[in-house]
Amino acid sequence: MRRLRIAPFGIRGFVGESLSPQLAIDFTSAFATYVDGDRVLLARDTRHSSPMLQAAVCSALVGAGCEVLDLGICPTPVAQFLVPHFGAAGAVCISGGHNSMGWNAVTLVGSDGAYLDPVGGEAVLDFFHARDFIRRDFLGMGSLSAPADFQAPYWKALEAQLDVERIRGAGLTVLVDPVGGAGCDYLEPFARTLGLQLVPMNARKSGYLAREPEPRPRSAEPMASLIRHAGGDVGFVLSSDMGRMSIVTEAAEPISEEYGIAVVADHALGSRCRGRDEPVLVTNTCTTMSLDEIARCRGARVVKTEVGQAWIMAAVADEGAVLAGEGSGSAALPAFSRAFDGFLMMGLVLEAMAARPCRASELLQAVPRYAIVKRSLACSSVEAYQALDALAEHYAGSQGRLDMTDGLRVDWQDGWVHARMSRTEQVLRVLSESRDTRLAEQRALEVLRLLEREI
Repeated sequence: MRRLRIAPFGIRGFVGESLSPQLAIDFTSAFATYVDGDRVLLARDTRHSSPMLQAAVCSALVGAGCEVLDLGICPTPVAQFLVPHFGAAGAVCISGGHNSMGWNAVTLVGSDGAYLDPVGGEAVLDFFHARDFIRRDFLGMGSLSAPADFQAPYWKALEAQLDVERIRGAGLTVLVDPVGGAGCDYLEPFARTLGLQLVPMNARKSGYLAREPEPRPRSAEPMASLIRHAGGDVGFVLSSDMGRMSIVTEAAEPISEEYGIAVVADHALGSRCRGRDEPVLVTNTCTTMSLDEIARCRGARVVKTEVGQAWIMAAVADEGAVLAGEGSGSAALPAFSRAFDGFLMMGLVLEAMAARPCRASELLQAVPRYAIVKRSLACSSVEAYQALDALAEHYAGSQGRLDMTDGLRVDWQDGWVHARMSRTEQVLRVLSESRDTRLAEQRALEVLRLLEREI
């Protein structure tokens, strides 16, 4: 089921089936109309379809009178960081991110560097569905240029954000796998900035993705099998847009992507927010309980939103949050940028290791860990929402506490289960977490059975 997914902040589909150049032109034209032909950054990843979509997007922007600054192959979080730096009205990023080959997406970024907020996104969708686009004549066309050395401001800001001297002094050997994506050419400057001994894996730019691009334990197994032989202190597995990350310890343990935000939160709330009056952490409704426990210990308040970077960053602005992230392997420091940023996440993990000092495995041991089960069920959106309504009715009389912020979450004292429709794929996602592995699995299977009965 490879249907087009449309959200206020972008479109995602399977190229040649649900996602076409014409669709990219129309959607980008709606965004260009929303920003009234202002300056826009353009970035893409290495997928085979990305140059084609880049050409389509560029034609739409220039045709609407936009000044387009083309960053070429550039990680999405770097492009997001650069939007305020260049005083742009926004950015268009072309990347399939964590999705497999064949998939791609056109993602919209607002003037603050965050994914376009839901209100702005709805305005774009209005233009898109009405096909009410700005069209300039030959005298009003926009322009296209490639800014020189645009990476420099990003690395300078990252260096200022981290305790670089301490990281350099630790003499760390680090494995990084960007899955042949947009981060490949950025690994060397990242290593130079932090003084790392870099061991790259799958770091040749290629439309072919050598592994599953979603960072998780099973996609980290190749790195886990090599890290001891390479003498690595820690390893990082990234998505093709550099927005998600999972960790491999020096003991060759691939860690669930859920614990990326947990490790970052434990360090950031402990060392960077000490003395602040109840700092705010924003996450979604289905991130690990570890984060709640860490926040309690650090005196922080947790705000939970719908799943997705756009909704989280909207809450960051409303709440004045100091940290944000999701259990997908994503984290952001709003003081640095409004992006889920793999480079920043890696830097914070390395900073934590150097500051304590400790091994990566010891860093993970300090984080509360639970048994978490993730399953999915293919279905259409219409079927999914009907099934979720039936699921809510089933649990309405139970002893669990129901939360319908995004899909359905049921909480008990010893764990929770959550079901929701994905915004990036035609699947229902089911997550279950508990201290007891068997109980977590049992609850996930029960929800799957109930959902299948309704589909």
